[in-house]
Amino acid sequence: MRVVLSPRAEKQLKKLPKIAQIAAANKIRSIRDNDITVNEEKLGGYKNIYRVRIGDYRIVYRKMVGELYIVLIHHRKDVYLLLHRLFN
Repeated sequence: MRVVLSPRAEKQLKKLPKIAQIAAANKIRSIRDNDITVNEEKLGGYKNIYRVRIGDYRIVYRKMVGELYIVLIHHRKDVYLLLHRLFN
């Protein structure tokens, strides 16, 4: 499965603390490889949008055929407001 980061997600990833960047990269690899230990949750009200936790941060992504599109990587207090602004 191919992983594509949106420009916004790429910028947000670079702003995270180094330890959170490493954890996010590992979690993205786990999602890509369909690892069983990934606790993804489908977000209600959105089609094919999922989220996964990394401590205080969330990765929001869309699953497509053969592609994983990372929409947002942000702190949990702001991620859902940003998501609502993007898709509504």
